[in-house]
Amino acid sequence: MFNTFNMGVGMAVIVSPETADAALSALKAEGIDAYVCGEIVAGEEKVALC
Repeated sequence: MFNTFNMGVGMAVIVSPETADAALSALKAEGIDAYVCGEIVAGEEKVALC
């Protein structure tokens, strides 16, 4: 499947930490299965995939 289809997370919505709970609630109220999948933090100008 990974060779044929994009098996990524789908759509990403970037919001501030202060509004994350409200965004999750609004999406779930519309029947969208939503979850927090990461955070943006200051770093040393590199990308770390975990």
